[in-house]
Amino acid sequence: MPQIDVAVIGAGPAGCAAALTAAGAGLAVTLLDSVAVPGWRIGDSLPGAAARVLREIGAWERFARAGHLPAPLKVSRWGADEAVALDAFRDPDGAGWCLDRPRFEADLRDGARERGVRLHSPVTVRGYRREADGWELTCGDGSVIRAGFVIDCGGARSGFLRRERGRVVLDRLACVYQRVRSRPEQDRTIYTQAVPDGWWYTAPLPGRGRIVAFHTDRDLPALRDVRQRGPARVASSLPGLGGLVDGEPEAAVRVGTAYTVARSGAGAGWVAAGDSAISLDPLSSQGMFNALVTGVDAGRTAGAVLAGEDDAVAGYGERLGRIWQAYLRHHGMYYGMERRWAAAPFWSRRVPVRGSAG
Repeated sequence: MPQIDVAVIGAGPAGCAAALTAAGAGLAVTLLDSVAVPGWRIGDSLPGAAARVLREIGAWERFARAGHLPAPLKVSRWGADEAVALDAFRDPDGAGWCLDRPRFEADLRDGARERGVRLHSPVTVRGYRREADGWELTCGDGSVIRAGFVIDCGGARSGFLRRERGRVVLDRLACVYQRVRSRPEQDRTIYTQAVPDGWWYTAPLPGRGRIVAFHTDRDLPALRDVRQRGPARVASSLPGLGGLVDGEPEAAVRVGTAYTVARSGAGAGWVAAGDSAISLDPLSSQGMFNALVTGVDAGRTAGAVLAGEDDAVAGYGERLGRIWQAYLRHHGMYYGMERRWAAAPFWSRRVPVRGSAG
């Protein structure tokens, strides 16, 4: 017999949302993660609509006390030389936030523990086996967990059922980024700017700092050039962007993958949520919001399956499919708006958008 009802692999936003939802329905949940204490990483914003999801999973009060930085203004130079501003007054959900990412994830974990979720970390899942009544997960510390249902929130590189799940790779977008100090009077603007070889992004971070990031394809020379010179140095020389990024670098240059990947997200006895199902282009600014939303849906689906609803997994898969199709439409539309450098390799690869089997 299973020891627990639900095992959730990954204690990021998707995993915690799934665990909170499943535990709120009275299920016994174990949350597994390879990191004991969340650290800083890129992925720093949430839209105002996230407040509804945070309230639903009981995480809003902690979030409101945490001091995340409201972001009332977004500015972009995209498709034209002129800057276009979008303020929060036009959004029915109000301003979003630039997050203290480690605090956000730590608060979600604390909320899950308070709801009775067992957090098992740091630990990695080294093996898994289907059983007649669920799953057997073998962890790197030698422990064995038997669960009636598994929710995979282990991210784009999750190893759970990796060989059995096909995937679609949309592009080879990479990101080179750096944190910089900001002026004493911190500007809260989130700013995006297209350039011939890709696009730039900068946003404030809690505690008088900024993230500055350049996005381009991994095989293009621009990635190596910005990495060698440093994103902060390159950005400071660009009109518009330079006015926001004028501080001294306070962190090393990092390079990460940012490409869009979709993998099979549902099967007998399991579902996937967040980046483990669909990794979104950072241009969408929806990665963490999607993680929360799909995490909640995954937690509900686990409860439905364990209550005997045979079609719950298929329904979840269909909803993921609709998210993917809507994302593809918006992805193509936004990249298609930028035609100033249509012949440049970065932009010509994105109109029209094509997925490729990976």
